[in-house]
Amino acid sequence: MRAVPLTDQPGAEVLALDVPGLRDWLWRVLPTRPASSEHAHHETAWALAERFDAAGLPAQAALCRSVTTHEVLSVWRWTRSFPEVPTAFWEPALETLGPEPAPPARVRHSLASARGLLEAVGEGLRLTAAGTLPRTTVFALDDRFRWTEDFPWLHPDGEADIPPLHALHEHLVAQGLLSRDGDRLVVSEDGRAARDDLPRLWRAVVDPRPRWSRDFEQDALGVTAAVLLRRRAFTPGRTAEEVADVLAAKWRPAEPASTPLGVYDGVSAVVHAWYLVGVPLGWWDTGHGPADRRPNAFGRAAAEAVFRAMRRAGTASARAGGPPR
Repeated sequence: MRAVPLTDQPGAEVLALDVPGLRDWLWRVLPTRPASSEHAHHETAWALAERFDAAGLPAQAALCRSVTTHEVLSVWRWTRSFPEVPTAFWEPALETLGPEPAPPARVRHSLASARGLLEAVGEGLRLTAAGTLPRTTVFALDDRFRWTEDFPWLHPDGEADIPPLHALHEHLVAQGLLSRDGDRLVVSEDGRAARDDLPRLWRAVVDPRPRWSRDFEQDALGVTAAVLLRRRAFTPGRTAEEVADVLAAKWRPAEPASTPLGVYDGVSAVVHAWYLVGVPLGWWDTGHGPADRRPNAFGRAAAEAVFRAMRRAGTASARAGGPPR
């Protein structure tokens, strides 16, 4: 991006900041200022970089140009695409922004089931006529990860009877770690590379894309992450209601009179899918009731990763087209 002169460029008080003070100003103060255009805050940072260069302050100039600074500004810009939502709603999530963190401690425990499924597929498995894993593989994975012990009302006869396994299977396919070749399931090149590379596998399972790449889905998942980081509780139905309230001012169905899906229905599908993905990955601790889940360290790290990913989300202030049908 080319630096351009702005009429509201910061004065000497910003140029006098040390690196920590400048970081706080760029990441916490600048984004709250009114912007004359979609890219005004980015342009301010680039213009400041040139001024720091001229003043012989290369560390400050590098911070103004850094990828992290512009990612933070992009996420703030995304939150501004919900003009009726107060800044206080976003604050707990915004406080998590900064350099991309390493995967959470003991991440291998969260990823054990994903790695287990990749290993079980091995050189390839023949799927059933319904497109599900063969029963021998299903029972071997259930014996290893004890999903039916956590859900004693389940009486499985196949993959479809074990929702955590089915959700994991769907997610790894959607994220490109597994691929379907006719009636066979195989580990993709990305899946093989990630299987023994825990940071890479973690990034792959928590990234909204490619599974949730449409603008509406990105918005729904980003707001879900903000809610989780704000409330530290996840009752899927209530969370979907709160997220739908936020999205309702920005999104509307393309054909209100004919489409069966409204904003809530589209949000609910995304929220419940994210919840189900987190079950086999161990993201939730039990809360005050059977439907109440609280994100643990893995769940919070996943929510932070999703919120950071909103740097790539669309930024228009309003859109027609509505939830996917």
